[in-house]
Amino acid sequence: MTYQLKAQVDTITTQNLKLNISKATSLKHSYVVFFTDSIGNRTTSADIWDREVSITKDQKGSSLYNFSWKWYNKDSLVLNANGVCKFPSLEPQEYISYNKKKQKRVVHYEKNQANVEGKSRKTQRDTTYKVNVDLPAFVFPMDMEILPLLPIKKVGQEFAIPFYEPGSPRAAYYKCVVLGKEELKMTEETKVKCWLLKLIYSKDAYATFWITDSSREIIKMQNPFKGGYRYKVKLY
Repeated sequence: MTYQLKAQVDTITTQNLKLNISKATSLKHSYVVFFTDSIGNRTTSADIWDREVSITKDQKGSSLYNFSWKWYNKDSLVLNANGVCKFPSLEPQEYISYNKKKQKRVVHYEKNQANVEGKSRKTQRDTTYKVNVDLPAFVFPMDMEILPLLPIKKVGQEFAIPFYEPGSPRAAYYKCVVLGKEELKMTEETKVKCWLLKLIYSKDAYATFWITDSSREIIKMQNPFKGGYRYKVKLY
């Protein structure tokens, strides 16, 4: 594995069109999500995430990036979310989600402002409020589709990318570092060349993503969590 440190930080936003959009295509992926202890023993049952992207046009002929995410736990639907972005900028337009209690949250975007409709996280009452996102941010739940589009070319690259978690009070920049390149073993006979990308959430929290060199898709994520690890592994 090759490692390299220190590089100029490249800022990626919904305004500067620096994503590798040539790799943005319609897709349908499923991931298994589970937790292990520090030595790799699984500590929970596995959840399944079904994620889908389609690129369509609206009535005016403008291109749209459509995102769908279904989260299953023990055959029960925990979360159902759908997002719409402008394409190719991936500037968010709308994000709608339903949780397992069938509570609905709707977020409409206009420039750098989010209009949120749903249950208050504090009072659990229906409410509508506005958030000044203040950054040309991407939608955080779409990170697994957006990160592979970063213009990764070499080990040591660093990116700053703004994300907004729908319904939260603000957006923020997050740092991404290309840690290295690795041949990830899939089967006894098959290995896949991957970039290793580290996404830093905070001082003490981060995740490492294995992104295929050719197709630019995430096939594995590892996230240190409470003394163990959380994994997301692509099924198909």
